[in-house]
Amino acid sequence: MALKKDIEIQGLTFNYHRIAFVQSATNSHNSIVVLSYPSQEVREKEKTTLDIIRFATTYEKDYCEIFSIEEAYEYLKTLKEFKDAVDI
Repeated sequence: MALKKDIEIQGLTFNYHRIAFVQSATNSHNSIVVLSYPSQEVREKEKTTLDIIRFATTYEKDYCEIFSIEEAYEYLKTLKEFKDAVDI
């Protein structure tokens, strides 16, 4: 699963965003680490080479004891950066 939306980060456009992991700080917050790529093709290249462009961003939300990857994607779509993002 991933999200598709053009987002400008540090002057570059990234349109493929996937969650690398979700981490919980018990009774504090949940962190979602998103890896953003210029395209899905660049993401596919990552499987065979490390010579790619990607950008990591961490988003935090209020603590939830049980917080799945699917819920994390739904949460991301509530943020202005991912408004109108498409599931892919």
